[in-house]
Amino acid sequence: MKLKDKKIEILAVTHTQDPEGYSIETLTPISPPMWAYFRQLSGKEVYAAMSVQATEEVQFAINWRDDITTRHIVRYKNVDYDITRVDTFEGYKNDLTLYAKRRA
Repeated sequence: MKLKDKKIEILAVTHTQDPEGYSIETLTPISPPMWAYFRQLSGKEVYAAMSVQATEEVQFAINWRDDITTRHIVRYKNVDYDITRVDTFEGYKNDLTLYAKRRA
């Protein structure tokens, strides 16, 4: 059992249009903040076109929920992460592991 001692938010992405017709992305929480286990998987810096771009992959373990998909976003310490994979661990309904990549 992993220690779930970090608070995260799960956000849903919605797109609306402003009066000029441009798409506006809005992030809306789907539940109150929840406890999670957090682990850094990898991080690397890519030097391209005279700038540094950092990619960061992380893992979150939360209590079981059946409404989280790769369309959602995790917010942890005011940093947003795109969920890349949802692992149900052989179908047991105890924990849910979310693999995520830091949003650009």
